[in-house]
Amino acid sequence: MKFSVLMPVYFKDNAEYFEEALHSITTNQQLKPDEVVIVEDGPITEELNQLLTDFERANPIIQRYRLSENQGMGKAMNYGLRQTSFDWVARMDSDDIARPERFARQVEYLKANPNVTILGSSIEEFDKTIGDKGMVRTLPENHGEIMKMMRMRNPINHMTVFYRRDIALKAGGYWDERYFEDYNLWYEMSKKGAVLHNLPDNLVDVRVGNNMIERRSGFSYFRYEKLLLKKFLKDGFISWPLYINLLTAKLTLRILPVPLLKWFYGKFLRKAV
Repeated sequence: MKFSVLMPVYFKDNAEYFEEALHSITTNQQLKPDEVVIVEDGPITEELNQLLTDFERANPIIQRYRLSENQGMGKAMNYGLRQTSFDWVARMDSDDIARPERFARQVEYLKANPNVTILGSSIEEFDKTIGDKGMVRTLPENHGEIMKMMRMRNPINHMTVFYRRDIALKAGGYWDERYFEDYNLWYEMSKKGAVLHNLPDNLVDVRVGNNMIERRSGFSYFRYEKLLLKKFLKDGFISWPLYINLLTAKLTLRILPVPLLKWFYGKFLRKAV
């Protein structure tokens, strides 16, 4: 089963973290991808450029594309998605670390379950070194439970996902809004008949010491949550009472001080290893 890896990078990315991420999906994988599509979302630093040049020379599977200006995650990934060559696309972020068995485990599952269209996994979060937080984000495994969760929050860890390229494109790809590009895609793909599944394995170590929680605070983030919930309501995916309850709960979270928001995520949305 041939597959592509889609990975965006932009000028604010840390070169050291990016190098670790690249190694984790190439030299360190038990099952290597058939291509890695890297989209430079606008001009990048000389350090990142040199790193990519060196990787490109050493790894013929690297396919490098440059956007003339920064267009945002959604547009960059849509551009990259159109450049991918194979039926299956795996996502990877520029500062996370895929475990060596990641692709082998996911491809094994997809071969055995050809009805599945979107496949994610659990993640373990870390701050500076892998394992230093001891916190995991586990999600429902089967399609029915995933769809129930989708009404309230994102049921797929984006950096772990494999998905069918053709269904993603039929669903319109990633949206152009600043946040929830992936959440919206899973929803739109489900409307096209996609079957979703999550493996319970922790297949990606995810770096959270990069202001991840801070980016989920404030009215700007809430505005995009409201936009997505309005779409759910218009489509009949959620009811008016649930819409009001979700808006209230999410607004409350976004106006919390960041330390309290971090506590909430750790207490209620994560589990200890």
